[in-house]
Order: sequence, then structure tokens, then C-alpha cells
Amino acid sequence: MSQHPRKKKSPVHSHDATRPAAMGATSDINITPLIDVMLVLLIIFMVVTPLAQKGLDIALPQPPPPNQPINKTPPNTVVLSVEETLISVNKTPVGDISELEQRLRDIYQTRSDKTIFVRATGGVPYGRVVAAMDAAKGAGVERIGIISEKMIEEAGGAPAVGE
Repeated sequence: MSQHPRKKKSPVHSHDATRPAAMGATSDINITPLIDVMLVLLIIFMVVTPLAQKGLDIALPQPPPPNQPINKTPPNTVVLSVEETLISVNKTPVGDISELEQRLRDIYQTRSDKTIFVRATGGVPYGRVVAAMDAAKGAGVERIGIISEKMIEEAGGAPAVGE
């Protein structure tokens, strides 16, 4: 009698298919569901990413053309100087805060650019500067810029009085 290798029986019943094979069970991971999940996540991120982009609208200053002389102060600039005892607009003294608001209202009534620059010495109380800026806002100023001593020195000007 010759011995023939035994042929593996194909499972006939469903419970035969779930039994481990005689040689040992294989432990392969079924990656098909993982691929499905990854594709769904990819589609979600592709749809959501363009909607999630946010930004700020800012106006950056443009550099002057190379052959044009540099203008240190823009034309029609209004500078509000606040010192310990004196408030002035473009080097013209103003009495108190109520007079300052009326003076700025007269200046900005006809202007389209409603920007003011505030310059204060180091010894001025913070509340006095804020009150002056509040008066400027009440007079119709839309944008307030701060002039620091470093900016003045870089521009070649003298430091503020009281330093």
C-alpha cells in the first residue's frame, strides 16, 4: 500500500470554517476596514480645510519707490502731544480735555483720513494720556497711533520735553 498524502477537506458546515487549522491559526490583521476609515477621514479633512482658513485684514505700509526722497512725516499729520502740564495739537497749546475734543472735532470735520498720532513724555500719568485719546475718539478719530521716543530718535528728532 502506498501512502498518499491526505488531502485537506474543505469545510462543509459553517462551524467547520471557524475552527483553527490543524497546523495553527494565522494572525493576519484585516486592514480593509482601516483603509475605509482613513479614506473617510481624508475626505472630511479635504472638505473642512478650505472652510477653516481665517485671516486678518491688515494694511501694511508700502516702501517708497527707490528713486524718491523719503518723507519723514506724512502730509497733514495730526500729532497730539501730552505732557505733565500741557496738551498740544501740532505744537499749538490746548487748554483742557473738553477744549481738546472741540479742537479735534474742528480739525477732523472735513478730513477723510481720521488718524491721529499721540506723543507723551515718560512722566505723564497713564490716565491723562488715556483721557486725551478718549477725547480724540469722541471727536471722530478712527485710528490712533503711538509715537515712541525710540521712533523720534530714529527719525533724527529731539526727544520729548521732560526726558
